[in-house]
Amino acid sequence: METGEIMVNQQKVAIMTKLALYDKHEGPADRDANEFFRHDYIYKKNLGTRMAVGFGGLLLLALHWLRMILIDGLDVLQVALVRGHLIESLMFLAAILAVYSLIGTLQGTREYYLIQKRLKKYNGLVRQLEKLENK
Repeated sequence: METGEIMVNQQKVAIMTKLALYDKHEGPADRDANEFFRHDYIYKKNLGTRMAVGFGGLLLLALHWLRMILIDGLDVLQVALVRGHLIESLMFLAAILAVYSLIGTLQGTREYYLIQKRLKKYNGLVRQLEKLENK
């Protein structure tokens, strides 16, 4: 065997090892994510977060309203007073949903671009291996 041939074989083994490790660890999840457009991937990732935050916010509001009614003695028949508390509650819920949506969107965008970067690197390794095969 020539020195050049040994070097090519070592390069091929190194590239195939990198490809196999990627296929074992990140590959399946990255390929699944790559089936979506960026916007759809982010929306899908955020949906669970929005639902959980909305549920948590409603739970907090329910506890807050129970405290106001049972402990503070809020008269639920005073429409003007209840309306003010209801508007505050809705604003609180909208605010936490907006904040968590923004955070989720930023995180999802970053994740999507990292996935695209890994797939691009993977495809570059495949092309590099094909070039070595053709030599």
